[in-house]
Amino acid sequence: MSSSPTPSPSRLVPQLLVALLQRRRFDDTLRPCATFRGFCPASIAASLAAIPRLLLPRSAGRLCPQQPFPSPSSSYHRRVVAALTLAFLNWSHSDANPHCVPLTEAPLRAAALSLARAHALPTLFGLLRAHTPLVSTAALTDVIRVLGEEGLPRQALAAFHRARQLRCSPDAQCYNTLIAALCRNGRFQEARFLLDQMERPGARCKPDTYTYTVLISWYCKIGVGTACRKAARRRIYEAGRLFQRMGEKGLEPDVVTYNCYINGLCKTYRVERAHEVFDEMVSKGCTPNRVTYNSFVRYYSAVNEVDKAVEWMRKMVAKGHGVATSSTYTPLIHSLYESGRVGDARQFMIEMAESGHLPREHTYKLVKNAIEEAGEEALPADLCHSIDDGIKERFQHVMRMKPIMRPVTRLSRTNIELVQT
Repeated sequence: MSSSPTPSPSRLVPQLLVALLQRRRFDDTLRPCATFRGFCPASIAASLAAIPRLLLPRSAGRLCPQQPFPSPSSSYHRRVVAALTLAFLNWSHSDANPHCVPLTEAPLRAAALSLARAHALPTLFGLLRAHTPLVSTAALTDVIRVLGEEGLPRQALAAFHRARQLRCSPDAQCYNTLIAALCRNGRFQEARFLLDQMERPGARCKPDTYTYTVLISWYCKIGVGTACRKAARRRIYEAGRLFQRMGEKGLEPDVVTYNCYINGLCKTYRVERAHEVFDEMVSKGCTPNRVTYNSFVRYYSAVNEVDKAVEWMRKMVAKGHGVATSSTYTPLIHSLYESGRVGDARQFMIEMAESGHLPREHTYKLVKNAIEEAGEEALPADLCHSIDDGIKERFQHVMRMKPIMRPVTRLSRTNIELVQT
């Protein structure tokens, strides 16, 4: 293997993959270089964490919270990830490796998360049972979080119920993570049941502000994404009941809670109620930020009341509650373009660029073409050059990151050192 004294996961994992694909056994016939100084728990954990990142696509739960669509090749890649994870974990902590180290909590947690992303659930729970003394509540919480991201809410709930078997005591963070995993996949009834358990007298873990914020946030997110308007209103209504319930329990909403609720109200066109919540927020001494104002800017831009949207943006800057960014300017510019106010859209484009914020490529081309068609004064040449260079640089940065985000389909000989036997 690599002779680097501190092996980098990006160099170590391809070598391990070559050994697996060549059907080499992880035993005493597979030895590192003579100059290799050995592993440490941190390097083993980093290597195990890099395996699913290099071999698997992005989590299905992040692509679509309610209906994950795994790629056709994901089953094969998951089997490879599970096999490589177990093989490397056992070999790095066995006598076959002359530089073996005792198994600790960090490599075990990394291996468990890798198996969770590979959907190797029997193997995952078997590994945790075999090393129960090393399983911590934080590690179990991470496993629940990953299972939720992978679109496996039932398995996340099963992992939570195995806490006593693994000699773990769930804390408030564990409950909050499980509630978020259930809400992410649309299992609101089970999430509310957990909240009711936490609210019972004598419960070991009481709900906090974050618990209610998670529920309100997901009610608003999935409610806004629902095509049925009646269902969306129902979700926002449930979020409002939870928001009121917080006050009854003596918990004060923070700025994140207010932002989630206001954003959901604005996106379901209940702007009067959003104004009431905003006034309540200010009266209670909770300072709004840019996210709060952007919700109103997007709403008024969507309903073609662009002057009110500009008023909210100017109000934010004047009160020092935030700085207008591309997420603030973009809906304004699109609304001005749709209203035929090309000159005003040009002014906001110049203002955004001069303030140091790079517009989206679609927005930039839209305004540029509209200016040419309307016969307005063109954008300054130096400004266009700086925007073009910025968009090109951003594109190149994304293309550099693409190979890390997509599954590995082939291995380059220039980037892989053959495993020494």
